[in-house]
Amino acid sequence: MSQRMIKFMSISIVMVIGYFLAACGASPTAAPAEPVQEEAATTEEPAAEADPAEAVSEEEVTLTFVFWEWGPDARLEWEGISEGFTKENPHIKVELLAVQGPNWGSYLEGVATLIAGGEHPDIMLVATEGVQFLVQQDLILPLDDFIAQDQAEVDDFKDDIAPVMYNAFNVDGKQYMFPYAWNNMVIYYNTDRLAEAGLEPPSADWTRDEFLEMAKALTVDEDGDGTPEKYGYAWSNGELFPSAMPWIFANNSNILTDDYCSVQVTDPDVIEALQFMHDLLYVHKVAPEPIGFGDLFNLFQTGDVAMFGAGRWPLTTLVPAGFEAFNIQYWPGNPQRKTEFGIAGFPILQVSEHPEAAWKLVKHLTRVDVQEKMIGTEDSLPSNIPARRSVAAQMENFPPENAEVFYSALDDNAELVPAPVRFNEMESIFLRYTSLIFADEMGVEEAMAAAQAELESVVSCN
Repeated sequence: MSQRMIKFMSISIVMVIGYFLAACGASPTAAPAEPVQEEAATTEEPAAEADPAEAVSEEEVTLTFVFWEWGPDARLEWEGISEGFTKENPHIKVELLAVQGPNWGSYLEGVATLIAGGEHPDIMLVATEGVQFLVQQDLILPLDDFIAQDQAEVDDFKDDIAPVMYNAFNVDGKQYMFPYAWNNMVIYYNTDRLAEAGLEPPSADWTRDEFLEMAKALTVDEDGDGTPEKYGYAWSNGELFPSAMPWIFANNSNILTDDYCSVQVTDPDVIEALQFMHDLLYVHKVAPEPIGFGDLFNLFQTGDVAMFGAGRWPLTTLVPAGFEAFNIQYWPGNPQRKTEFGIAGFPILQVSEHPEAAWKLVKHLTRVDVQEKMIGTEDSLPSNIPARRSVAAQMENFPPENAEVFYSALDDNAELVPAPVRFNEMESIFLRYTSLIFADEMGVEEAMAAAQAELESVVSCN
């Protein structure tokens, strides 16, 4: 993520939002002010007193919904959802405001720029990585009062999702978001390459050692020059989520303590996991240096890379390409299996002038028929996993064959991607040092000792 995001947001957004709250006289939980009726009177007879409930229900409202336009199809999803919502709530229009960018950090920086420029977003799409910052800076509303008003409806939703997802958006006893879409890390494997090598598909309880043996068997160096033509495994190091973290979790460790207050990248289990990844490159030679996901997906389809790790998002490339020779499996354990996951949801911003209407949209996004749009059809490519378990079950009708692995992993041993308040700075520092490790320019222990010193300046609860 962008190195400047947190610095920019902490200086710009907080000041700008504070200015708007003061200048507009807006209370985060207050209903929009009613227009002054006295000036509109045309007779001496007193106007009939309007029913407040009726007045609110008939008031024309426009919600500004900020979303991440990660690609050409991103807007289509939100356009369809917005149109469906307005059809059921004719007095509430939804204005889509797109922010482009290569990752969540650049997206959040773009939102900061919008607010600094005078926009008053009511609701936004945000992932795990941005939640702690938004809460700590008091930029989003807790939903507890809204939940109390619609407890039965919320309970129906909660009963249909994994508790670990709902709890991920609870900070200091307050619920700030509902999970909508999410991803976890699994291993993709090319079934044709496994068949060519005479290998059986990996089992659900496979270990890291078994993964390594499979990667060796799938690596081909035909001319014996020490540089394989085909690799058993590859990964991308452009973000924290899909690179080192799954291997660190699988090694029963984490780069931060559970409360996000302390750094522990010098933990022996972190060191050992990163050494394993380094050795995949330079000792076992079963992987190339990290590459971008675009190139990785292409190499996977050609068979030049036999395995890689990702969430459900590769389907947006593999399915349109008509590529069917793949399947997925849980992340290999060492020895215990553990799954990394991250979630996206929709907080209501403090600057919203229509929080009640925004709450209606938040509830709309929890519905079965809305979340079904993530499953995938001929007209809508799959990219995420729906929060609702009943909806996610429908993924079994869509590639890959082992699609149930996506959701069932949450019932096993799941860890949320570490996301402290200053996430993007933490991520940037960590990736800089892992890049040096994966380029064989710095030893693992030396790199993590240096990273520890830098990270301690951005990760703290003091």
